[in-house]
Amino acid sequence: MFKQISHGCMLVAALAVAGCASVAPSALFKLAALDPLSADPEVLAIAAVIPAALKLRTGNVVLDFSLQVSAPAGSVHEVVPLEIVDGGKTPGVVASPSFEHIQQARVAAKDVDRLAAGLAKARAYRETGRRDGKGSISVTIKGGCRAGATRDGSLTAAIYMRVKPGEKFFPLTTAINLRELLGNDAIARLPACQNS
Repeated sequence: MFKQISHGCMLVAALAVAGCASVAPSALFKLAALDPLSADPEVLAIAAVIPAALKLRTGNVVLDFSLQVSAPAGSVHEVVPLEIVDGGKTPGVVASPSFEHIQQARVAAKDVDRLAAGLAKARAYRETGRRDGKGSISVTIKGGCRAGATRDGSLTAAIYMRVKPGEKFFPLTTAINLRELLGNDAIARLPACQNS
């Protein structure tokens, strides 16, 4: 049943965002207590502290929410490309402006109602007590671009998350060395960022 796996799904979401990175120990406690179906799409956000030479673009981070159930409830599958915005004033997140910056991935205003409706349908299904459904929530980073030359050595990033109004972002991962995780060739193949 979806209720039984919902907490694990958010953990899967966190790990998907982090790739093979280490999940911050404090994040495990936060995620274990989280009910992903009660997340507010207007507040849900991921923040990334990344090297200044790298950027995420709208659509590079994708939230995928699905619930497969038999009739009459009907299934839900929402794929939401997240909007990327400057994260200069992100509560709970600090960056060193000389070599890194913060970007936030959030649900765009045009997608909030669609995702909220899908979550509401999943909550209604959970309330029936049925156990024949399967659900998942994942967040995947699918790309990025280069805004300049990357420096030699490690390219460190960190991922944070916010799920409740008024709360600070909490660390989802420990430091991630993108050069080790992705490899030099993958970083070199990132396209140049286009000026907006």
